[in-house]
Amino acid sequence: MDKNIKIVWILTIITSLLMIGGQSYWLYNQYNFSALEYMQTLHKRILEVEEEEADIRFRNRQIGAEPLRSMAMNLSGWTSMKEDSVNRPEPKTSTTLTFYYLSNEKMDSTDIEKLIQEKSDSIIIRDTFRTENVSTEILFSVSTLYTLQVSNPFRETLLDSLLQANGIRMTNYRKEISDTTQWKGSYVPFRNGIVHKMKVVYPYNPLKREVIIGEVTIPLSPLLHQMAWQLVGSFILILLLILCLTYQLCTIMEQRKVDELRKGFVNTMIHELKRPVQTLKMCIAFLNNKSMRTNEQMMDAVVQDAIFELDNLSVYLNKVRELTCADNERTILSIRTFDLSATIEKLIRLNNAPAHKLVRFETRFSKQPMCITADPVHTANCLSNLIENAVKYSGSEVCISIVASLENNRLLLEIKDNGIGIPLQEQSRVFDKFYRAQNIPDSSFPGIGLGLSYVKLMVEAHGGSISLQSQPGNGTTFIIEIPQ
Repeated sequence: MDKNIKIVWILTIITSLLMIGGQSYWLYNQYNFSALEYMQTLHKRILEVEEEEADIRFRNRQIGAEPLRSMAMNLSGWTSMKEDSVNRPEPKTSTTLTFYYLSNEKMDSTDIEKLIQEKSDSIIIRDTFRTENVSTEILFSVSTLYTLQVSNPFRETLLDSLLQANGIRMTNYRKEISDTTQWKGSYVPFRNGIVHKMKVVYPYNPLKREVIIGEVTIPLSPLLHQMAWQLVGSFILILLLILCLTYQLCTIMEQRKVDELRKGFVNTMIHELKRPVQTLKMCIAFLNNKSMRTNEQMMDAVVQDAIFELDNLSVYLNKVRELTCADNERTILSIRTFDLSATIEKLIRLNNAPAHKLVRFETRFSKQPMCITADPVHTANCLSNLIENAVKYSGSEVCISIVASLENNRLLLEIKDNGIGIPLQEQSRVFDKFYRAQNIPDSSFPGIGLGLSYVKLMVEAHGGSISLQSQPGNGTTFIIEIPQ
């Protein structure tokens, strides 16, 4: 049994860890996916902020610095696009930018170098084959940024203030010259542990490949909000798994405990039945001897011993039967109104105390008659068990006090004795099946540990509760409350 329980424990723990690990791995992937989705949305907002930053600089540009509106002109071996200034003179403060696109024809390199030397601040040489997919809108946009950078240079403080106004915090600003030409802003996701970040690249002057680079840390709260349903569902699944496994383990441990109690019950029953059986065998042997049967005094003693041991056997069998009936869920209580005081007085009259003990009863009832609503048979059995225990576990002079009262539609019963008492560490276990206290002075006392268990079951079946107050050497008080 112990080996099987250990195997179940190990398999349960392994299964739990695997399921929790799988669920955690799924949540981790969902977290990363949500972070990437959030980055895409966040970058769209950053692009809008970048456009807003360019618009602000455009409105605050120097007078005369107008954006370029380009016109295509065919030259020998070249295609050029430059500002149209045919009908108006160019202002001195304006910036003229000319695009020269290298055609399919081979041109003399000295002519290209000469052209660059003459107009190094306002000329860009592009290979037609590499820029044929670049639209005129992009060229106009980047040319606007180029002239804007000349008239109103880019300032990271302006971009940072706009980002913060939109709830975006960018850090680690740095200006760089990019290895490749970027026409619009981009980002690169990366991760520092479980913290997701994105490196944002803003080409504020694409033609010169001038970019600003910063880092944005993805906050945890919007990701958790985005994953709310997944987190709640996973939490519920893990909680149900833990509850099911815990219930399974508790059931296994309860079954193990019941199995141990059964073994203890069998051993106790063997021990308890052995004595009366041996006594009855001796009585029968005595009765079988004709010469000894002539002694009337000895004959009476043998008969009394036989009756006493038969009574013990009857008590054991009754306790097992009562507990079996109480454990049966189909057992129906026969509730009716009866006089509790009369029942208690009858139990006192019929009490069969041992000859070597002097038993005295004290009773006190709140009123006469003491009419209550309960099952009279089971109520009498409960009181009989408590009285029997009080007599059994007390000294030669036994004093039992029984107090009954009806208060606030509740029956309150107190059964107090002057017995050996129950140690504090054992008080929580005395109601368990087959359990017997360890402080019993004589292990030969008859009993199989079912009386108090039966009492507790029947009191709870009536919707009531039972508790005890006890100190070793100062007796025990059992308190029963049953609603009326």
